[in-house]
Amino acid sequence: MDSRENHRFEAILSSLVDAVIIIGARGSVDWMNAAAEAMFGKSLTSVRGKGLETLLGDSGALRAEVEKALKSGDTYIDYDLRLDTPGADPAPVMMSVQRVEEQDAAGVVVVLRNLTGLKALETSVKLTERVAEIATLAAGIAHEIKNPLSGIRGAAQLLNRELGEGSAADFTGLIIRESDRIDRLIMDLIELNQPGDFPREPVNIYPILDEALKLTAATRLNKHARVFLEYDPSLPPVLGDQDRLMQVFLNLVKNAVESLGEGGVLTLRTGMAWRAPGSAGVSKERKYALIEVIDDGHGIPEEALPRLFTPFFSTKKGGSGLGLPMTLHIVQAHGGLLTINNRTDTRGAVASVYLPYRLEKE
Repeated sequence: MDSRENHRFEAILSSLVDAVIIIGARGSVDWMNAAAEAMFGKSLTSVRGKGLETLLGDSGALRAEVEKALKSGDTYIDYDLRLDTPGADPAPVMMSVQRVEEQDAAGVVVVLRNLTGLKALETSVKLTERVAEIATLAAGIAHEIKNPLSGIRGAAQLLNRELGEGSAADFTGLIIRESDRIDRLIMDLIELNQPGDFPREPVNIYPILDEALKLTAATRLNKHARVFLEYDPSLPPVLGDQDRLMQVFLNLVKNAVESLGEGGVLTLRTGMAWRAPGSAGVSKERKYALIEVIDDGHGIPEEALPRLFTPFFSTKKGGSGLGLPMTLHIVQAHGGLLTINNRTDTRGAVASVYLPYRLEKE
């Protein structure tokens, strides 16, 4: 194969989104494409001719597959492999390792496909289905409770008028107040099962974030919390309903503040979402603004992360477990995406909200 054909094939391989690595017979890196450079965080120049461990580090399973292919000549495929490499975040990948021979030389071609987006999509679909099932059941129960609750409240009001003032009237007042509280909870359950059918218009997100901070000011001041605003001034208006978005960010800011310790730090960050994670609710054709609510609190227990959006599940003492499911429902109704994860750089958590936007000229 002449240099022109070599250049052509390298150009073809470099255009692929999958990582392609060519390993020589002695286990050294001969070539890799741009996707592999991005996946491993290393340039071809820095690893060419060096041992496989330079690229793969402690990723034992992958190295073992490559070494077996070099010795046996067999093809190996693993559909769910965790890739741990120096200089890169751990990622689920699909891997194929195949021996290739050319004249007197032999080696293997390794193809890696990053499954992070696919895994996020699977998680999002399962979460949406689970929340929808529970919400439908809860809404059905709520409707059954609402009618007798109205009767109880009405009877308590009539009894309160008959009793006038006194200790007995205090008890009927308590019945009325608790009935109202249960009624609000019921309305939340019914709303959770309603489709997101509401008018959308361009909304400036910054007054909403400022208002959310003002409404949580008392709690923040009591904890001597510091607030950092990392705003992108070029962020365009998002498409949505102002009151519903207010509910989203008030809940997220409130949760973040409550998790802070004494003198903790709350950060609000905005920007353009050039690479939104894969999700059933996110379209590649749309453009998204990213709003992040970041805290340095105690974080979220790992076992609780998969259940954060499950109705009635709460990590807070006395929590109703409806705040985050409602928040997720509103964000999805806007055609957006909500993710909540522990921070990887330090302690604390980050809530990321992706919301569609439209430029004025469009």
